[in-house]
Amino acid sequence: MFNFLRLITIFIIFSLLISCANENKDNLLLDAEGGTSDSPDNNIDDEIEIVDNTAQQIEMEEVELTVEEKLSSELIEVGDRVFFGYDESTISAESAETLNKQYQFLSRNPGISITVEGHCDERGTREYNLALGERRASAVKNYLVSLGVESSRITVISYGKEKPTVEGHNDWAWTQNRTAITFINN
Repeated sequence: MFNFLRLITIFIIFSLLISCANENKDNLLLDAEGGTSDSPDNNIDDEIEIVDNTAQQIEMEEVELTVEEKLSSELIEVGDRVFFGYDESTISAESAETLNKQYQFLSRNPGISITVEGHCDERGTREYNLALGERRASAVKNYLVSLGVESSRITVISYGKEKPTVEGHNDWAWTQNRTAITFINN
């Protein structure tokens, strides 16, 4: 008999706990801000409006670039080339402005190294233009070193007239090919 009373008492306590849990579940309706709604006229049967949240395709105007491509693009914006007069390898005032910007770029990016390519127009012998291209590239390197860029970060190469940047046999093409172009090493 004692076991029977104990069983009934446990049953009554269990029933009370279940009814309290169901009553609290009705009060857990959330309002729009995410808090509980304490309003007595809340009804679980209220309808919830569902908004279409499908992802929209985003068209990218620019393709994602690698770090090297971004740095190369920045160097081009700064100015990646300087021009020289006919049969000259001295840095002009305009070229000095470009090289000052290159120096600032190199200062902001101390982990990169560059190659300066010396180019010439098609006039003159192959050997002469290779030597002139070397003097042009070296002039750029020396200018950057004089500003504070470490010499070990700069490599020079001459293409002479072998690798023109612009095709043509006129003054405009020749002017475009008398240059030193700076590239970032990979």
